[in-house]
Amino acid sequence: MRAEFNVLYKALSKVKYGSDVTIAMENLEKKITEIEKRLVCVTNTNNDIRNILFNNQSKIESAIGYDELEVLEKSVTDIDIAIDLNDKEPIENNWYKLFDEPKKEEPKVLIPKGSILKWRKEIPYYSAKGGAKAKLVHDYTTETNFVFVEWIDELKNGQENGGYDRNNFEDEVELPTPTELCKTPQTHEFVKDIIAKLKVIDVDGETMQYIIDQVGMTDQMLRQLVMNTPTSETIGLLEEKRMISDEHLTQK
Repeated sequence: MRAEFNVLYKALSKVKYGSDVTIAMENLEKKITEIEKRLVCVTNTNNDIRNILFNNQSKIESAIGYDELEVLEKSVTDIDIAIDLNDKEPIENNWYKLFDEPKKEEPKVLIPKGSILKWRKEIPYYSAKGGAKAKLVHDYTTETNFVFVEWIDELKNGQENGGYDRNNFEDEVELPTPTELCKTPQTHEFVKDIIAKLKVIDVDGETMQYIIDQVGMTDQMLRQLVMNTPTSETIGLLEEKRMISDEHLTQK
């Protein structure tokens, strides 16, 4: 804490500020000094408790039982951990649900499902010939170095579908077209241009719904989204809509 304060003080010393900031910094420095002294009090008090527990284990265990004694001994250790600002255990294990849960990074898609990969020059112990094409049946992500493929030409030479080391394939990847309509290169360029423009204006859900309405695709999009969304999520959304409708009727 003291180190962080010194960094802040040094940073502020490079800019001009009024007396109110000076007073606030002085008050903060005094509070940090007070907290440091309080932490010393906690440390010394905890050491006293530890010594009492250590020197009277038999008596305390007879009076309150082994399980309760174990809780006391663990608590003493936990206090030492909690007041050590360099110990990250309380944060990492989210003691008493006081800290933010660490964000789990979603795996990044490196090559999307449906992309075409080419086998490298003939590799020992594999029957596939160099240049054999294989289609990805799952997204290739940062979670693994394996790609799961389905062979699509005769150069596979009997090689079975399944998972293979990514390094067995060439670096160049033939990405899939997103839709049947986009298989026409000019149309695909139009679609990419539209997407780029939507990103520029940071399009929101309401505006996107308006666009879908204007091109007469509302019913088709609803069906496609429902059919391609896991049932559990669809049921959850319907339940949320029901609850909102019920709440609205109650307010009336």
